[in-house]
Amino acid sequence: MGKTVIVVGAGLAGMMAAFAAQQEGAEVVLITRGTVGIGTNSILSNGVFSGPTPSYSEETYVDDTLNIGRLLNHKPLLEIIAKGASSAFDLLRSLGLTVEEAPNFYHVVKPPHPDMIPGVALVKGLIEVMKNSSRVQHFTGFYVTELLTKEGAVCGVRGINGRGREFSIYAPAVVLATGGAGAIYRTNDNQKNIMGQGYYLAAKAGLDLWDMEFVQFIPIVIMEPHLPSIMLFSPYPDGAKLINEAGEDLAQKHGIDNLNDAVRKRRDFLSIMLYKESCVGPVFMDYRGVPLSAWDNHPLALLGKMKFDFKTKPVRVSPGAHFFMGGIRINGLCETAVPGLFGCGEIVWGVHGANRRAGNALTECVVLGTIAGKSAATQARNSVDKFTIEEKFVDLPTERSLGSGPYREFRDEIRKVAWEKAGIVRSKEGLQDGLDSIGEIESQLCKMQPQNVFQQMLHTDLMSACFVVRTILTASLPRSESRGSFYRSDFPQEDDNWLKNSCLKYDAVQNNLTLSHHPVER
Repeated sequence: MGKTVIVVGAGLAGMMAAFAAQQEGAEVVLITRGTVGIGTNSILSNGVFSGPTPSYSEETYVDDTLNIGRLLNHKPLLEIIAKGASSAFDLLRSLGLTVEEAPNFYHVVKPPHPDMIPGVALVKGLIEVMKNSSRVQHFTGFYVTELLTKEGAVCGVRGINGRGREFSIYAPAVVLATGGAGAIYRTNDNQKNIMGQGYYLAAKAGLDLWDMEFVQFIPIVIMEPHLPSIMLFSPYPDGAKLINEAGEDLAQKHGIDNLNDAVRKRRDFLSIMLYKESCVGPVFMDYRGVPLSAWDNHPLALLGKMKFDFKTKPVRVSPGAHFFMGGIRINGLCETAVPGLFGCGEIVWGVHGANRRAGNALTECVVLGTIAGKSAATQARNSVDKFTIEEKFVDLPTERSLGSGPYREFRDEIRKVAWEKAGIVRSKEGLQDGLDSIGEIESQLCKMQPQNVFQQMLHTDLMSACFVVRTILTASLPRSESRGSFYRSDFPQEDDNWLKNSCLKYDAVQNNLTLSHHPVER
């Protein structure tokens, strides 16, 4: 290979970065622990993009997004999204995807059938593009454990695969597109392995983490035993309602006139309300009053593939962790503070502020993924470093039959702490208790010795999860207000004295986090 770019993560952001880099003439190594596109949150998405339209100016889009983010967004980065959105949608269309304008200034991916998740159509279309890209080498089944650096700059990655081999892959440019950390929570709608590995890699490489206290919770996630924990997509048809065990209509009880409007405009209020109701007893989505004709259309058509009779039985639901607004800081070229390291997608901070506007996640992935890929290709082209791979065997068995040991129990404990102490409703006492609990779990994990390669990956997953929970708790404690997705029961009002972004610096040697606050940049 010639000048090479490594892309870590193969969801929408990673695939767009890989495509852009190879279009610029770079050779690309696209790394994923699973299969390209599969096992990512992109494939579970509703395929909705927000952005300016001919009747909705860039300036209005930016102002509306700032308001939803409660003014904690990094406006320069948001303006880049606004300027690049239209070209991003055109790019997707040029790659063979059907992207149409929709009401409320959205664009949507149209799947070929109403019973297909739009994210599946999006990801499958891009997978075909990746297959036809001769300059993109897929490094699948590979788990990245470290970002390699030389003289303060990134020079590659190190990791392991399921066959017991450790690889050090050297290249002059690396793009982090690893997603968020929703699966650290007991209730979430993320893929099960999305546990903050990218944040941990970045922090260990010397990057600060910004606004980690801001986690978005989606109001209506399936919690029925033996069904997948996925979001029930809107729009909800006439006749659908949220009820408690007694059959009481919760929207009426809490003064909500329209469930779809509440999901779009009062998402946090709805999540808090349902969380409090679920602490009293189970909550259900009831589709029994929905006309039969609605079941042939998206999104209800998706439910026909599940082994549950939604037409005659209410399904248990709960709010769930959905998206992280915080993350690593980048500039307009998607460069981080570590030379050679770029970022895009959910791992990046700045676009969303205290709350993510619906549709902005996918728009961000395409716009910033494309910029990151181009910038990384330029970095690689101008570098004298060469692409090399070093391989050695890991001194651990590869048989999965040895099991996961106690790691699943540790995972359950971490998720419980995250949900109860760093979840939808937080308080000073809970946050302090959470720090004590997660510190004890982390201490116990440090004493564990993985017995096979599978356990080694689980161990690193859980160390990442502990780290991310600790960042959320640490950043949450001093913020004595409620803002956007962030709700403190002991400080329920927004306070403009807290128009500040939090910044966490990690000392990997001492395993310490140092917190500072900075006025919002405009």
